Amino acid sequence: MERRRRWAAAAVVAAAGAAGVALRPGTRGWRKMRRGLARAGSRLRYAEGRAKGACYRLRGLEPDPAVIDNVLADRIRSSLGQIEHELDLPRVHVMVEHHVALLHGEVGSSSDAEKIEHAVAAVPGVAGVESYLHVGLGPWDTRPSASRAAHRPSAAYKSLLDAAEKNGVSPAAAPLVVRGVLATFADRLPVSQREHLSSHLPADVRPLFTPPRRIHDAPPVRSVRDLVGRIAATTSEVPLERARDVTADVVHALRDLVPGDVRGIAAVLPQELKELWESETRKP
Repeated sequence: MERRRRWAAAAVVAAAGAAGVALRPGTRGWRKMRRGLARAGSRLRYAEGRAKGACYRLRGLEPDPAVIDNVLADRIRSSLGQIEHELDLPRVHVMVEHHVALLHGEVGSSSDAEKIEHAVAAVPGVAGVESYLHVGLGPWDTRPSASRAAHRPSAAYKSLLDAAEKNGVSPAAAPLVVRGVLATFADRLPVSQREHLSSHLPADVRPLFTPPRRIHDAPPVRSVRDLVGRIAATTSEVPLERARDVTADVVHALRDLVPGDVRGIAAVLPQELKELWESETRKP
């Protein structure tokens, strides 16, 4: 009997040791456990939000419009879930600045963009919407219900992404940042100049070079500081200390794509943006 107890105790110790090794930080078991915990936490937060929403509806209450920006952003993301599913779209990236919602992402059509924009505008607490959504999803692009087929971006598109990535922006966030810079910059140009410049851009860059659509009181960018702040708000993955460098390098990458139009564009820009456009490209 004593020998059997010793064997059982040894087995327990060995199992505990194996579990400790398997769950050591960096191991496959540890990563699997972390993913499982993250999924469980996400499901718990989703269920909690659904329960709170049900209580609000049952009590005939409306969400408080006077909430902080982070809470309002979560409220917007929650409201978009069903629409994204119905339209078979990737998740829309939502940021909020002073109760103005900034939307980034790709959609399949202008009607998809309008549906999302007006749904966001109807969320309690939203004072305005600035939409950088652009029609860019095609048969080759990733949707939640389909896989990506081969699609080779142009050299111009890659140069714009490289300008963002070399400043610490992740490859996943780089398209959002490039879209934010190009759209905000395009918004400061007269229509004729904007259309002229756009005509010199490749087909996969042209949709990014369109001004954001606005609903309610979303003010346009008027200075470099505003431009940098708007890009920093594009995604939490933009390093705050590098936001100005990211903005400048993407603008310079755009300038390199249209060398024959540099002077003409400079002539119609506000002074601060003109200085940014004409400033020297930083050395890597």
